[in-house]
Amino acid sequence: MRFVCELSWEYCVSGFALHQLKMNFLRYYPIAGLAFLVFWVWKKDFFQKFRIQKDFPNKERIIFELKQSAITLIMFSAIAVSVYILGKLKILHLKTYKDFAEYGLPYAIFSFILLTIWHETWFYWAHRIMHHRKIYPYVHSIHHRSVNPSPMAAYNFHWVEAFLEGVYVVPALCILPLHFYVFLIHTFYAMIMNIWWHLGYEFFPKGWTTHPILKWINTSTHHNLHHQKFHGNYSLYFNFWDRILGTNFKDYSEIFENSVGPDKKEEMSVTPSTYLQKS
Repeated sequence: MRFVCELSWEYCVSGFALHQLKMNFLRYYPIAGLAFLVFWVWKKDFFQKFRIQKDFPNKERIIFELKQSAITLIMFSAIAVSVYILGKLKILHLKTYKDFAEYGLPYAIFSFILLTIWHETWFYWAHRIMHHRKIYPYVHSIHHRSVNPSPMAAYNFHWVEAFLEGVYVVPALCILPLHFYVFLIHTFYAMIMNIWWHLGYEFFPKGWTTHPILKWINTSTHHNLHHQKFHGNYSLYFNFWDRILGTNFKDYSEIFENSVGPDKKEEMSVTPSTYLQKS
């Protein structure tokens, strides 16, 4: 690609765009698809004891999630290409670097933590905004059609939501010195966690939500409840914003504790809601 860039700016941009789009599709669909095949098809009966909701969504819902995810991947690629172009034009002053020795390994680890906390903060507030009754029916309701989400629902976004989900990287790249691989690992981690939270299974042990340290880390049940009940559990990786602002569902811990362990109660069966849905 470097040789092409030396010949033509247009070829450089189109080459980067194609590469970015290809990598996004090759990352997401095989991993989300593998999770779906293992937990929802091949070993469905084996993992039934870890299931959060009793029922499974119909085939049409899965196909919708599959198709809608492509829109998100295209938007993520568009954001990456825009950042690349604006960086080349010096409109954005990106602080990415390639040599670990420049800042050291401890800083690289610290920057990953900072970036993840920033993403958590951005996600929480963007998520709450998308639940505003004047915005929700036109944007976020697409994602909430999956009341009982599958791994393919992880990127099941309206294009506006996909933009809001992905644009958090822009200020981070301009303010925080980030090694290229740290940034790459973060985006991969974000994708994996998104798929995990939409998996529909709970693997964390009993006592997680009451432990003094572990309670600050979210669970698959936490986000699954958000899909079922809408008005709460807005956070992503960690539970500090929900706890600080009182937006956890009051029965979150109780539901979690009743859904794991040998004395687990029967899986939930949810009736799809039409909360502020736009037809």
